Amino acid sequence: MADIVLLALKVLLVFFIVYSLIKFMFFFFAKYDTRRKLLDSSYNGKTSATKVQDIFLLVMILILTGLLFVSGATEYINFITGLLVGMILIQTYFHSFSKPLTPEESPEAPISPIKMMSYAIEANPEKAWKQLVIMTILFIWALYMLLTQGFGLFG
Repeated sequence: MADIVLLALKVLLVFFIVYSLIKFMFFFFAKYDTRRKLLDSSYNGKTSATKVQDIFLLVMILILTGLLFVSGATEYINFITGLLVGMILIQTYFHSFSKPLTPEESPEAPISPIKMMSYAIEANPEKAWKQLVIMTILFIWALYMLLTQGFGLFG
């Protein structure tokens, strides 16, 4: 049972890491106009564009955490360190976007704090380059470890 649970966890982790790496690359390879149009259509006069996605991600966090604990692969010090590193990376990532937006970059009303943050990130994703580099390096390492140690590939 623990082997099946661990395999499911590894597969889900690979999926999320690949998704995260693709999302990071989108910031740097898609032009601002393209990103802005997608953002405008996502908000479409609303103050939030991610309510359904947020519920899905919270459920996935519970599933991933549950699989981790059920698999017996939890090393408490690694888990705590990863939790704190992730939380601090996200906090400092958001703090990178403290410069006010120009009128052209600003969202249309209604404006909520998260909507303003979303538009600030889309306007200047490079402001969080340090956090993005750290996250990318950690994701690439994690994907490498999952593929080589977790699935026994390439080695």
